[in-house]
Amino acid sequence: MNHLPIKNIKRIALGFGLLLGVLTSAQSQENRHEADLSGKPVYLYFRFDKAVVDYGYMDNARTLRHLEELLSDRSLTGRIDSIHILSFASPDGDRKYNERLARQRSTAVKGYLVWKYPHLDQYRIHPRPQGENWRELRRLIAADNRLPNRKEVLQIIDRTPDADRCKALLRKLDGGRSYRYIQEKILRYLRNAAVCMVWVRPDSLPALPRPVSPDAESLNKPCEPPHTGMKTFPVRQEKAVRNVRAIKKRSLFALKTNLLFDAALMPNVEIEVPIGNRWSVNGEYMFPWWLLDGDKYSLQILTGGLEGRYWLGSRENRTNREALTGHFLGLYAGGGKYDLQWKENGYQGEFFIAAGISYGYARRIARNLHLEFNIGVGMLRTDYRHYHARDNYKTLMWQESGKYTWFGPTKVKISLVWLLNRKVKTAKGGER
Repeated sequence: MNHLPIKNIKRIALGFGLLLGVLTSAQSQENRHEADLSGKPVYLYFRFDKAVVDYGYMDNARTLRHLEELLSDRSLTGRIDSIHILSFASPDGDRKYNERLARQRSTAVKGYLVWKYPHLDQYRIHPRPQGENWRELRRLIAADNRLPNRKEVLQIIDRTPDADRCKALLRKLDGGRSYRYIQEKILRYLRNAAVCMVWVRPDSLPALPRPVSPDAESLNKPCEPPHTGMKTFPVRQEKAVRNVRAIKKRSLFALKTNLLFDAALMPNVEIEVPIGNRWSVNGEYMFPWWLLDGDKYSLQILTGGLEGRYWLGSRENRTNREALTGHFLGLYAGGGKYDLQWKENGYQGEFFIAAGISYGYARRIARNLHLEFNIGVGMLRTDYRHYHARDNYKTLMWQESGKYTWFGPTKVKISLVWLLNRKVKTAKGGER
């Protein structure tokens, strides 16, 4: 019997040990990522009176590296059920303005995530603006023994339910000494957005749990932000994310074609331009110009039209929804000319006009691709001439002319839409 040399045995053992180490390290790394996804949320902080994702402010650089490590892994992000962005403003200044600022901050964070990680499903990212964060303010005050008149400050917060009245009393306490400390040392920790990930789909196939919805009560509770000397995120060694300011995708226009006309060999093209969150203008052009079987059949149509559209939905819904998706109402008008012939009989119209109202719905089917359904009801009026073709379809004999008016459905569309976007970056330190 041949025996392996001792040197070969050592090499095999060493190789097996290295392979086992690599597999163990990979499994440990994935388990750590899973723990991060199902654990506490991460926090991004904002400068005073700003709604801009600022890489260089406070602990944001470490937080963005942490997000990069988690969300760049497609196998993990595919198992995230939803991402909730709880945004806050500090209880300083006008309450209504702070609520609006909190909404802008959650929108800015969603815009950053959608731009940075296009493989994330943006419809699973939900902004949840919370307004002024009084609960966290009280917790930080209670934990800070250096705050002057701490007991009196806590009594004012606990006994004054009206926010504006509470702010006025805090400013007056001890000539404003306590409030100045709060402004300098505490309020900056309340201007944040918490990115909460709901992790519900495990990687293993056996015994998959049913998808669950996040607990509404827990989402309404403010997440615990890290505080100097209290909690910090674990340091992640990852390449630095570029210094990005609130980046969003802005839709420039959409190119479209009506699949029903395409199936009937009637080439057509449309272009739609969004105007804000509510309005858009759609232009269409159809240009089949066929003469078939030695002029025996004619399908010649040149027509164009314009349509103004109003997109339905609440203000928050339209702000968070992708452009040119959802339900809409429209007002349209168009005109053109035609020559339609079937064997010897044909009709020509120098010009026709159609005007009416439309209803439609569009949804996303892939990245930058939408499918749109649209129907319009209105009036069509045409001046026509009826003719017979003679001499092997080379001569047209006019029979009669007249006018025709129709009221009813004047268009039906199933359109494929390609959306052209551009990335928009708010200037550093931009105004609200």
